[in-house]
Amino acid sequence: MLQTLLEKWATSFSLCSSATLVHPHLFEVQALRTITTEEAMKFLIDEYSGRNGLNGWDEIVISQDTSGLSNCIGLSSTFQRVMNRSGDSRRLIVPLCAVFKNLFSTTPGDEENGLGNFFIQAGTRFIGAYAKNSEKLGHFEEVAEIFRLLNEQLSRHNPSPEHTYSVKDLTEFVVSNLERLDARDLQSFLAYGSMLTHLHQEDHHQILLKKIVVYNHDEDGEFPSLPMNQALTSVFIGAMGRAAHRIDDMVLEPEQPFAEALLRLSDQLFKLDSGGCHIPGCQLMDLQVVSQTVTALSKAYVLTEDPALRKRYEQGLGALVNLTIKAPGSKLTVVGSVYAQSAHTKKELVSRYTHGIIDRLIKEAQERPPTGSLIIEAAALRFNRQIYLELAFRAPQVLKFDLAASERKLQLLALADVARDGLKTKEDFSSLGKTQKLWLTRESGDELTKMALLKTHPELLKDTFTHDLGL
Repeated sequence: MLQTLLEKWATSFSLCSSATLVHPHLFEVQALRTITTEEAMKFLIDEYSGRNGLNGWDEIVISQDTSGLSNCIGLSSTFQRVMNRSGDSRRLIVPLCAVFKNLFSTTPGDEENGLGNFFIQAGTRFIGAYAKNSEKLGHFEEVAEIFRLLNEQLSRHNPSPEHTYSVKDLTEFVVSNLERLDARDLQSFLAYGSMLTHLHQEDHHQILLKKIVVYNHDEDGEFPSLPMNQALTSVFIGAMGRAAHRIDDMVLEPEQPFAEALLRLSDQLFKLDSGGCHIPGCQLMDLQVVSQTVTALSKAYVLTEDPALRKRYEQGLGALVNLTIKAPGSKLTVVGSVYAQSAHTKKELVSRYTHGIIDRLIKEAQERPPTGSLIIEAAALRFNRQIYLELAFRAPQVLKFDLAASERKLQLLALADVARDGLKTKEDFSSLGKTQKLWLTRESGDELTKMALLKTHPELLKDTFTHDLGL
């Protein structure tokens, strides 16, 4: 009976400072008791600790009064220690969410004194505890809203991952509940995923990061040593069910487990893309997995004749590129380059794995079969062009006249070859500045790209001609 009343209250009443509740069927006015957020925290701590609390949460309204906010800071440390203890906590989820909603709505955005960190600590502990028992605890919509607000707070504060929160609490919640998460509640996490990765890129933090690997049947399936975007990997693992996938053409045939996993992934990607989401800050290691997935989806598309399955593969591949690649024409910058150590630093990625990843990107593009699908072909071409442009953007600063540089130039030329149909118009090069365009016409050795640039950018002719004459 109590549970029924609690669920009716949760769905029909907005938590606010009102002091009455009208029963939807009996039109009976029931007086409610209003308590402050601070009082609610104390009652919840008592209940989670096994002491007497409140038996009638359905008759309580938690006020948005912020006068006791400083006292809530002291309580939050106790709060996070006790909230995941065993017991019948299902009935406490709704008031618990009301408390967190108030805390996250009133936390200052400037974060000068670390005020919000105390609430973030408690909030992530709650999200992590809920992720382990979400089916049992229920009230998912209320918790999903708290997850969204929590990630919005993280993006404002960028707190220390070592002392403030656990990235595993956030990623486990997504992996466990991806199908149920609305795009609106997931977007703040997707937008912050690159910063989560950046803050955990040091060796002793990397152990907390999720990673995914896709490898061919004749390869070893070691997980990558470089950190991966936590938003992207959480979506992949949540949709596909596993973090490691060994594939060949046979597993891409209809009704095979991997092909079914690709369909689930396609559906989730399309949902996110349709909801206006984006996963910014995907780096070279992330884009390797994207390129492998683009090729796998293309092969699966070719191997099935079912129009419904083909449409899902098309939608998924198009959405994957939309979600992970910068918008067409976006100006490229050093901070945010896919060839940097992270999306939040200027430092170039200097790793023994870098050349191998670029080679893998080229190999995947070369092995991707033509599909005849306008959607797939356009998305794959856009992806290949973006990888080329990103490398071309960095080239004037990082390619020197030595053996390593000559190898990099060969890679740039190979990337140009797989993106050639997307390197023809003036708009195709709009994300590059004049410095990069001149480097391509004077230093790259890519004659086809040079001719395309000079044809569409006649203002480059004089400087290029002068350079070619050695003047």
